[in-house]
Amino acid sequence: MKGEPFYTMGFYVALLFLTRIPLPQVKLDENKIASSLPFFPLAGAVIGGILTLIYILGQRILPEQVVAGIIVVMSIIITGGMHLDGFADTMDGLFCFGDREKKLTVMKDSRTGAYGVIGLILIILLKYLLISSLSKAYLIPALIGFPIISRWMMTFAIVFYPYARENGLGKAFAGQKLVAFIFAGIITILINYITVGLEGLIVVFGVFAAGFLFIQYLLRQLGGMTGDTYGAINEFCEIMALLMFSILSFRIG
Repeated sequence: MKGEPFYTMGFYVALLFLTRIPLPQVKLDENKIASSLPFFPLAGAVIGGILTLIYILGQRILPEQVVAGIIVVMSIIITGGMHLDGFADTMDGLFCFGDREKKLTVMKDSRTGAYGVIGLILIILLKYLLISSLSKAYLIPALIGFPIISRWMMTFAIVFYPYARENGLGKAFAGQKLVAFIFAGIITILINYITVGLEGLIVVFGVFAAGFLFIQYLLRQLGGMTGDTYGAINEFCEIMALLMFSILSFRIG
C-alpha cells in the first residue's frame, strides 16, 4: 500500500479499522488511523451494501422476520461487535453510580457487568424489531443509511469533543480538523438523499439532533470521549436512524 494516494489509504484504513471484512492487512499507525476519519461513512456504506445484498437474496427464500434476524447477526459479524462492546462498557460505566474517575475505571474493566449485558440485549432486540417493522419502500434505504449516519456521528464526536483519557486508541484521532467532519457529512447527506430523497435528509438531521443530546449527556457524565463512547454513540445513532425509518414506514408506507 506504500505510495497510495491519501484518499485511497484513508478509505482502506477505515474498512480495516471499522470492519472485520477479510482484507490484506497493513500496519496501522496513528497517522493512518487518523486519515481514515473522513471515510467513516463510506465504510458504513460498504456495511450497508452488504446488509442490503443479504436482504435481497434472503427475502426470496426466507420469511421477512428471519431475514431481519440474519441481518442483525451479520451486522455484528461484519464489525466484529466492536461498537457493541463499547456500548456495553459505556453502560456499565454510566450506571455504576460513582464519580467520573470511577466511571472511566469501570469502563476500562474487560469484564462486562449487568448493565452492559442488559444494554446489549435491549439494543440487539431493538434492532431486530425496528428492521422487521420497515416497509419495503424504506427497507433498503434504511439498511444502506443507518450504518452511514451513525459513523458520521462518530466523526462529529471525535472532531468536536475532548478525549477523556491520557492514552488509548481514540488518542489517534486527537486534533482532527473540521474538514474531516464536513467531508464525512457531505458523503452522508448525498448517499441518503440519493437513496430516499428528502426523507433521507429528515432522518440524517433527526439522528444528528438525537446524537448531539446523547453526546452532551456523555460529556456531563464522563468529561470527554473515549473509544468506548465512540462505540456507544454509533450504536445509539444506529437505533435512532432505524427508529426514524420505522416512523416513516408507519406514517407514509
